Amino acid sequence: MGEPLAWSSLRTKSIAPSPALSGVGVTRLRPGAGLNPAFAGNVAPNLSAPKGTLALQGGEEVRLASGRLSVHEKIVEPGEKFIVHKTRNYVVVAVEPSEIDISMLDESQIQILDQNDPYLEKIKLVRDIVAKGARKIIVIGCTDCGKTSLTTITFNTMLANGLKPIVIDSDVGQADIGPPGFITMGSSNKQIYWLTELQPLEMKFIGDIKPQLYSQTIIYETKLLVEKALRSNYDAVVIDTDGWVRDEQGIQHKLMLIEKVKPDVVFVLGDELKGIFKQLVKIGVEVYELPTPIYRKARSREERRALRSLRYREFLEDASILKAKIDDVVILGHPLFLGSEVDKNILTPIIDGRVIHARYYTGTLHVYGVVKSYNLEEARKHGFEKIKAYPIGFEKGLYCSVGVVNGPEYPGVIEKIDFENREIIIRTKYTGRVEVVKLGKFKLTENYTEEYIEVVQQ
Repeated sequence: MGEPLAWSSLRTKSIAPSPALSGVGVTRLRPGAGLNPAFAGNVAPNLSAPKGTLALQGGEEVRLASGRLSVHEKIVEPGEKFIVHKTRNYVVVAVEPSEIDISMLDESQIQILDQNDPYLEKIKLVRDIVAKGARKIIVIGCTDCGKTSLTTITFNTMLANGLKPIVIDSDVGQADIGPPGFITMGSSNKQIYWLTELQPLEMKFIGDIKPQLYSQTIIYETKLLVEKALRSNYDAVVIDTDGWVRDEQGIQHKLMLIEKVKPDVVFVLGDELKGIFKQLVKIGVEVYELPTPIYRKARSREERRALRSLRYREFLEDASILKAKIDDVVILGHPLFLGSEVDKNILTPIIDGRVIHARYYTGTLHVYGVVKSYNLEEARKHGFEKIKAYPIGFEKGLYCSVGVVNGPEYPGVIEKIDFENREIIIRTKYTGRVEVVKLGKFKLTENYTEEYIEVVQQ
């Protein structure tokens, strides 16, 4: 891609909006609509700073009528369409004089890229380091600072250079390749607009959308996926990370990830992280500190929750029922399957109610059933310092993974744990052999929103 050129025009030709834009006040682009003053007429003047480069602040549907574009280093040919989701920003560069048709949401904006925006400098940097042989790259930065955009640019650049790259999405909270709560690696033999277009190749379950309690697990699984990718005929890896960098623990988590993965290059986005990772040059890691984009979309808590719901829905909607025998599979992640099983008969003087299943684990008696009350003094005579009660049906909707030992894991939702018939019933699209079920820390509602589990404890 050479220097960006001027747009021929922004046309008002009617095109049917994508379903992704429907129902939210879709309008047609008209002269001056949502644009800065440089676009006050039908025909754009020669653009400056830099000319021929637009910042699209979602959501829009864009169709290229003529010419050629570059979006995140993906080349767009005439007739192609793409969607700018309402929570994202795209920078569009005219590779040659071009005409585009746009449908817009009411709140969407199109602006000439500010001359101080670092987008084109990032493009040049990525091209240079890939040309010099960088094959393992980690992208670090705060929330909504452009990490995923830069990861997409890097993937597309590697592909354009004849490499076979793969992306590892280690952001368990705002996953783009796989579902939330997973680390996922994915790839494509075609350039992409966004990471969501990558085909998930392997997913590893973390079980929560908050990385703080799972730092070691995230690092371990990410390192395993990097090693597996490079053994599987992929010759370049880009790791997109979460935005946990605002405290010391978050910084240490990223430093440990870098130490274990040993990348060639680390991109650090944001002035607030300046200098923190520079010491890594001592161990042969090239560190590039980059400013955040001028045009950035700070997503609200509600928008983040809505995006996660869409990801859950993609992997779980219309899933089938899978049944597995409790005695034939390893079930991890919940104390009702850890420690030693307790004979229900010895609980008669302790528990008033109906005990279906009980386990003793780290000083606590975990009871599944109908517990009306319990005698803690009597429980302590048997070595039970605490009691936690789980009502029948509490498990319905529990987020989980299902798969095989040391192999891929796929998301699921628990329908029922039938302790009496020794069976676990899961709703999932997974159809393979079941060896391991991992239980998460929250449930999913019918609308695919998270709901954390409450437990009665004495």
